[in-house]
Amino acid sequence: MKVLSWNVQGAFPWQGSTDRIQSQVKFIAERQPDLFLLNEVTTKKRDLWLDSLQDIGYSEIEDSMEWAETLGNSDIPPHEDINHVNGNLTALYDGFRGTNLTRQSPSIRDGPWKNSELKNWNTNFPEKILPTAFKLGETKVAVWNVRAVPGTNWGEEKVKILETASRRILKAGEPPIILAGDFNAPKGEREDGTLIPWRSETQGQLSERWIAAERNILCGLTEIGMVNVFRHIHGYEGVEVAETSHTTFRFDHLIASEDLSPIDCYYDHSGFECSDHALIIGEFDL
Repeated sequence: MKVLSWNVQGAFPWQGSTDRIQSQVKFIAERQPDLFLLNEVTTKKRDLWLDSLQDIGYSEIEDSMEWAETLGNSDIPPHEDINHVNGNLTALYDGFRGTNLTRQSPSIRDGPWKNSELKNWNTNFPEKILPTAFKLGETKVAVWNVRAVPGTNWGEEKVKILETASRRILKAGEPPIILAGDFNAPKGEREDGTLIPWRSETQGQLSERWIAAERNILCGLTEIGMVNVFRHIHGYEGVEVAETSHTTFRFDHLIASEDLSPIDCYYDHSGFECSDHALIIGEFDL
């Protein structure tokens, strides 16, 4: 199974670029992933995306762009101050043996959250978290497509997205699970595996939550058998600038249940030709 994750830079321009989208669809077609997860897919070009992806063999598609559009048209605070102009998209290749891609409800009343004191869905950007699942034989594979907004612009909203995603995954907890997207974290990584978050403990009241949110999404899912696939394959020694996905940072990640048997993971920097992010691609021995 080949999995691809990519931030397609649909926030600038927010109206979307037809030429860029067509180039990005061509990139996807050339790599033919079995499953892919896109971030920042502009709402204004939703039909173009859906039609173009169906033309290259992806008819099983779920997206959160209608969530973004609904909230973007709201004059209820805080949404009147938020630019809800893009969402996430997840698709499954028609030629892959995985089937029945379906969106999972972010309910706070049903499932493992029914009687919970914490419902763990507290973001004002719900379109940035797209939970889906598909069937692989008799096995249900959960897929979480997540894009954290930049903390420099949105502060606590980034923290809320990361908290919501990691806590929901932990509480649902049944493998196999695939999590991927642009987390806007970390600031850096040391060769001993230590993450350097974007906040330090001296930077105000939010700092403790901020640090925990970045570490939990990137390292805290090991308790349910998930691994950071790139580091699982390559380790931490000899961290190179070349192994980045946005300028000099490794913001785009693929985290998956070890039971899915990851065998390779790499960044495809040719994606910079039509986005400000590289693609991350993972391969699994299934």
